[in-house]
Amino acid sequence: MKTLRQFSLAFLVLFHFGCVKTQIAEPALDGSNNLKAKMTSSAAAVPGDLADGNIKYFGRWDFSNPAEYASYWGGAYFRVNFTGTTVKIKVGYPTHYYAKIDNGPWVSYYNASGIINLTPTPLASGTHTLSVAQGKDYDYQFKFQGLILDAGAATSAPSSFAELIEWIGDSITCGYTDEQANVSGYGWVCSEQLLHTEHTQIAYPGIRLVSGDNGPGMDVQYFKLQNPSFSTAPAWDFTRYIPKVIVINLGTNDNGHVPENQFRDAYITFLANIRAKFSNVEIFVMRTFNGYLVTPTIAAVNARNAAGDTKVHYIDTNGWLTNADYTDGLHPSVAGNIKAANLLQPILQPYLTGTANSGVTFYRDTDYGGPASQVLPVGNYTLAQLAARGMPNDWASSVKVPAGRTLIMYADDNFSGTSWTRTGDTPTFTTLSPNANDLVSSVRVQ
Repeated sequence: MKTLRQFSLAFLVLFHFGCVKTQIAEPALDGSNNLKAKMTSSAAAVPGDLADGNIKYFGRWDFSNPAEYASYWGGAYFRVNFTGTTVKIKVGYPTHYYAKIDNGPWVSYYNASGIINLTPTPLASGTHTLSVAQGKDYDYQFKFQGLILDAGAATSAPSSFAELIEWIGDSITCGYTDEQANVSGYGWVCSEQLLHTEHTQIAYPGIRLVSGDNGPGMDVQYFKLQNPSFSTAPAWDFTRYIPKVIVINLGTNDNGHVPENQFRDAYITFLANIRAKFSNVEIFVMRTFNGYLVTPTIAAVNARNAAGDTKVHYIDTNGWLTNADYTDGLHPSVAGNIKAANLLQPILQPYLTGTANSGVTFYRDTDYGGPASQVLPVGNYTLAQLAARGMPNDWASSVKVPAGRTLIMYADDNFSGTSWTRTGDTPTFTTLSPNANDLVSSVRVQ
């Protein structure tokens, strides 16, 4: 084992809140492979403008202001295809934004506002896919005012996964303390990289399950449009999207403040209230990573099962993370979030109809041990791009390569030097000829 190394046009027919905003009669996610049409503007829109129906929104969005669409929970994002070589985003609130173009890494724009240039180096001419997310600890406000594209550029609808997972939690679910916060959290990684689903994060640092002396808990705020920093948040319209799976990780902040019997009863009620909103969703209740309030958590799941709700499940995370997987003993590091995501994937996969992971995963240690990289889909990855995905230089000792994929590993950056080609799982690089252990610096996934 080795030691650990290291983001208007005038006539809107309808404004509304929603998770996915599409053109009339275009299918939207409902979490179950059924298709549901959503109404939006029928007027022609300027490409990249707020009225552009090709821009797809994920999360709890407020579309009521025609000059600015807003979300108030971390990890909200949008996606769109565009042509041309440059793109800028207009935002009305200074916070942290993360943008990804095509298969590139997430690029951070800290405390940014106004017009943000996402392409200081122009792209190659053609069609590109842009994803933009927001996430700044305690300050989740995404105020989107539109895109600025090249003259004559066009947009088109991006591809979207068929199902959606909703992740409910506190700072641990938010990716708190990690440089890219929400986009590096275990829920984001598990959904996008491993399970191939869209996702929402209804999570906030410091929040408890049970409302009390520190303000509203998730027992109240989950049912609101906005996070708990908004004291008069309106109710959320649960008809806007239907998740296929909900995963809950709560209790860390209740520990030491809420008696166990009160926590148990509140959790039972919370699960029943979620079930009243989503009659068929599979609900997974996680053991808190540090083992807080485990007994009342299990009791709440058992109570719902005894009441006839067989679609509530308990996930025992005991032993998943070690001290090395945290930044501060409480919040998972980037590698810790990836590790948790990899452990969640096989538990959630049977309840989803989407395709399983079809990318490559590297591991720090032999026999797939230690921290794991993010899953690498088809593409070419330089040293810097690998590092952005949790794989430092000269770090990997084993790799999983799914059926149908070919992996070419290179000893040097930019696909040079000694190379090794793999078409299946490789539990140890020391057996390769020549030895590839701790020597991989760039890769191609085909």
